[in-house]
Amino acid sequence: MHCQLSITLLAAALLAGPAPILADTWAETIAAALAKTDPTARPGALRSMGTAIRGQADSLVAQDPALRLKHQGDQLTSDTGYYEWEAMVDLPLWLPGQRAARRTLAETLGLRADALERYLQWEIAGRVREAAWAAALAQGRVRHAEHRLEDTQALERNVARRVAAGELAQLDLLLAQQETLTAEVDLQSARAELDTTRHRFSLLTDRNDLPAPLEEQVAPVVELAVDHPGLAAAEATVAQTRAERDRVGTERRANPTLSLGGKRTRDSSYSDPDTSLSVELSIPFGLGSQAAPRMAEAELAYTEQLTERQRLQRELDTEIKLAETGIGAARAALSVAQRQQALAAKALALIERGFELGEIDLAELLRERTKAQEAALNLEVRRLELGQAASLLNQALGVVPQ
Repeated sequence: MHCQLSITLLAAALLAGPAPILADTWAETIAAALAKTDPTARPGALRSMGTAIRGQADSLVAQDPALRLKHQGDQLTSDTGYYEWEAMVDLPLWLPGQRAARRTLAETLGLRADALERYLQWEIAGRVREAAWAAALAQGRVRHAEHRLEDTQALERNVARRVAAGELAQLDLLLAQQETLTAEVDLQSARAELDTTRHRFSLLTDRNDLPAPLEEQVAPVVELAVDHPGLAAAEATVAQTRAERDRVGTERRANPTLSLGGKRTRDSSYSDPDTSLSVELSIPFGLGSQAAPRMAEAELAYTEQLTERQRLQRELDTEIKLAETGIGAARAALSVAQRQQALAAKALALIERGFELGEIDLAELLRERTKAQEAALNLEVRRLELGQAASLLNQALGVVPQ
């Protein structure tokens, strides 16, 4: 008994075939698309820049030290043995607040790199959503076209049987055949569109299957927060330009220079050489007219980024409102499409009944079938568009599937 049960289970497993391969989730699909775009390049460059500035701020000197050598002698003139050697090392000193300003700038570059990574992920998520739903809509049209072709082929067979039985004229068979050819052409067109959208999705994500489940849970609509990937990236850029402006403000004049060195002189070949140590301090005046262009340029960059951030916030607010309106309109359109399809199906059932009884001619049946097929296609598209509207709203809210 146990042996027979084991054989039965084994046979059932073999008939069932291998376990189905599950499609990727939204998060996995977006991650695959990100992997193709190398999302670490730009953030990595920003982090490298921040590391370099931080290393510069940690240096003991503000700029590269310099070695100055000086020699004087009378070998080519009186040749009394006079000479003078002087060596100085110039050490540029930090201005007050300059190192702190550079450390702040380095920190903002790191924060901007983090924000840029999230922004790129959000941007790719939007492209993946757009490509996936374009393919899903095309797939829905193919399903409808296939179903329509099956229906028209069944109708053609029914008409051919009744023509052979003498119940219908030969013209009716020609009409049914034309309807079948039209359905075949529509199916070919729908499949071509599906191939195009599928190819675009595959090029973007390196995947053939759409994410599953395709429909997303609509996120709660709240006031646009600073942690929105788009707004966070803009805010990080504003912080960087602000830090850059502050850095320029600490450098209104050139760095003072401390020079350390020594001098060795001899008056003549009969005297002993003298050695002395030298300490110099050079302090630039720092005229406002010289620093004004750099300050103005830094202030302009900061102001432009503030303006861009405000523009982006208005744009994101608008996108959220439009997406809210869109999902409401999609729900209403789906409700109407459901009622329309139900009525069209009832009307078609009555017309088909009349056609079978010989009370309705084929031309009227075909017209009613066209209306019912259009209603069914409209319902299929409206269902998909509701899911697409939910994805658009999540995208506008800055939601990235995790």
